[in-house]
Amino acid sequence: MQEKNLKLTKNHIKISTTDWVLDRGRDFFERQSGWTGIAVAFLIGMFVNVFSDPNVNDLQELLTRMFSIHIRSLNVLSWFAVIIILLLPLGRLLLERYSRERSYAIRLAEIYRQKADSSLQLFQRGRITWGLGLTLQSCPDLYRGWSIENIRIQHDSTKYTLPSELDKSYRHYLETKFRTKQVDDRTRLMLIEDPRTFSDAPTLVLRIQETKWSHVRFYQESIIKDLNEHSRCIEQVLKTRKINFPNSLCLHLVIVTSDGYLLLTQSSPKVDYRPNLWQCSIGEQLDLSDLKGPEEKFVLNWIERALWEELGVSNDGFKPENVRVMAVILEGDIINFAIVTLAFLNYTRLELDAIIDKYPRTDYEFQKWDFIPWNDIPNQLLKPTRKYHPTVGIRMFYAGLFKFGAPGLNRRLLID
Repeated sequence: MQEKNLKLTKNHIKISTTDWVLDRGRDFFERQSGWTGIAVAFLIGMFVNVFSDPNVNDLQELLTRMFSIHIRSLNVLSWFAVIIILLLPLGRLLLERYSRERSYAIRLAEIYRQKADSSLQLFQRGRITWGLGLTLQSCPDLYRGWSIENIRIQHDSTKYTLPSELDKSYRHYLETKFRTKQVDDRTRLMLIEDPRTFSDAPTLVLRIQETKWSHVRFYQESIIKDLNEHSRCIEQVLKTRKINFPNSLCLHLVIVTSDGYLLLTQSSPKVDYRPNLWQCSIGEQLDLSDLKGPEEKFVLNWIERALWEELGVSNDGFKPENVRVMAVILEGDIINFAIVTLAFLNYTRLELDAIIDKYPRTDYEFQKWDFIPWNDIPNQLLKPTRKYHPTVGIRMFYAGLFKFGAPGLNRRLLID
């Protein structure tokens, strides 16, 4: 199939013919996927019915009774069932494999470059960016993300220390700002390296180090307020992959209900960072308490704690295999780092609403919440109906990639 290139004009972008076909094919296989279960159930019923006949003595006779059209013309349905079972999953597998080989990450970065905040436009080349969210590393399998068993958090036991030339200004910040608002100077866990993964080495390794919350807030409220220092820090991360300034690695957890709704929450007026703004869905900083057991369990500990403290959802409210980490991002305004993650709960929207409303929570960082369906993601990206947190755009974008694929998300966002 010959592909027409994506065309960028002053007024609109057109999706390629190949991407249009891929999107329609994805929609077709998703709509028809239920037939696979029906076909399997039909064949099992046929097998049980024939097998229970005392006159059937061996496998060959059983198969003949099930599939021979000469014995019974209705056996053509058995052949249709086999065709459905083979072709639908195989077709979907081949389509998704072809889509994965099309290197969408760089193309998406180019298509949506105008959606980046002006402060990040110098750094976004080849990186998916939306608003103040800039991708450091997306999963090589862009649609599926990493399973949590393919993520390792490696804890460097040395503790971060500020450069000596900042001691005086840091002490001043402690006395005049931090201690007037904060009671505890808790230990935070900072990302110390821009991670890299490849299709032949897909494990995501997050290397972390301990710092103090006062160090993080000092940099965010004092140092990077200077535009030159702000740009220098981002450039350093992208060019050297080393992160030698304090930050607090965060989980941006997008909650999806079993009936296909995404949770939105409005942050409390009392939170320090961006109060009263809507999020998709919750955020939680990595904590020392999450680093227990083997390394491959750290992310699961983190997610379980976030769900319990923020929503009152216990461990049986989701399956670990239904969690997908889509990307590691940089938050452009405060130069912090986060992993954009999707968690699919076992609860419907109404059930989750009741849990949040009735069950006591450890944290009350939000007081209001709402739900939107999958199909509303493009609308919220293009014409937001709420005042959103600066990184909600990139969270919704990756959620849309997971649900619709790149061709499908493009078709919903671009004007043909």
